[in-house]
Formats: sequence, structure tokens, C-alpha cells
Amino acid sequence: MPVVSTPSRSFDVDTVVFDKDGTLVDLDAVWFPPAKGWVDAVASDDRELTGTLARRLGVDLDGCRLVPDSIAAASTFEHIGNETADELLGRGWSRDQIDAALVRAAAAVDRAFDSAEPTMLADVPALFDHLIRSGLRLALLTSDDRGPTLEFLDWLGARHLLDAVVTATDIEHPKPHPDGLRRIAAELGTSADRMLMIGDSVFDRQAARAAGTWFVAVGHRSAAAREADASVGCIDELTAH
Repeated sequence: MPVVSTPSRSFDVDTVVFDKDGTLVDLDAVWFPPAKGWVDAVASDDRELTGTLARRLGVDLDGCRLVPDSIAAASTFEHIGNETADELLGRGWSRDQIDAALVRAAAAVDRAFDSAEPTMLADVPALFDHLIRSGLRLALLTSDDRGPTLEFLDWLGARHLLDAVVTATDIEHPKPHPDGLRRIAAELGTSADRMLMIGDSVFDRQAARAAGTWFVAVGHRSAAAREADASVGCIDELTAH
């Protein structure tokens, strides 16, 4: 049976499930420009609203990054939209004004993505190939929507290497709920305790814990590393035999 190893611990599993943003690709490089575009499009020239909405969503405008484990960093577009709408409702905006703001925000996100190119955190295709040659099956579980996720995998040239891809639009309850991991287990005919989840956020760890799946955190000092089964500085520290 295949064994997946980190520098500190090994796992006897048959499936490795990867998060996407912050695990395979640089989170801030991919998501800060769209997140800033979202905030700017909603707030327009209202500096006070810009600052309040950025803090609520977890967009660090001064540091040009996303706050770790914040709504913007780890949640879904639906959640981001709901939080934005709640903020605007509290300010007395009408439903029509809110809907128009969300349309502007979505367009700004699309423009930011069109001009962005993901920054890999490791040689992902080579790592995937190594794990597959060791007898493992691979899956992806992300809070991103399905369309952008598949486009990313095609750009990476790794879509064909994955046995399952589950996104926020494929399930009723995305991470931190365990639904995605349970769906992957059912699709691949395995059990939760035979899977290893690799992720950088608390949501990843919570989903793994709720499903009964092993969890390795990316980032030794990240909040996700607390109570993780092991941690790595980068996914290229994973090996298998």
C-alpha cells in the first residue's frame, strides 16, 4: 500500500486531496487583485466604506494581501456576496443599489482574473506524477467555483491527473463542512480515514476533522497547523513510496 510522508510523519492512505489556493498556488498573487477590485467596485469613492468592507472581508489593502483564514481568503463567492450585502443593508442601501454594486464587483473580479497568471508554490505536475506513480489517487477540493477551477487545471496541465474535482458549486455545504471530502470518498470508493487532506486554512482542517480525514497543514506557523496531524512548509516536501 502507498505511504505518504512529511518530514515528521507518514500516512498509510490511498488518496491525497489538495486544496487549491494557498496550497498549490500563491493565494495573494491570485486573489488580492480580484478582492481589491471587488471592494473598490462596491465602495466607489467612499473611503470609509472601502476600509470597513476591506476589514470585514479580510482584504489588507496596505499589505496587498488577504488576511489568513478570512472570508476573502478561505470562503466562497456566495459568502463574500452575502457579507457585502449585509454591510450595505446596514448602511441603508436599497436592494436595487446592492444588486447593482454586486454586479459591478463581479465584473471587476472578472477583469482582474483576465490579467492575472497563477504563481505555483511548487512543481505541481511533477509532484502529482510522483504521487500517482506511487499508487495514490489524487483529488482537488476548493472553495472556488467550478469554471475557474477547471480553467486553472487546464492552464496547469494537470486536470487529467486528478481522479476527482469538487468545488464550491458542486456541493450544498462547502468547507469547513465535510461534504466535499465525503463526496470524494464516495466517488472514489474509499473511506475518510484512507484519505489525506492537504491545505493551508483553518477551513481545510475543520473539514478534514469533521470528515475523519487525516490533515497536513501548509505553513508550519499557520493557524491551520495547530492540531494538524503534520505540517509542511511547502507541498514539495511531500514524498510517497
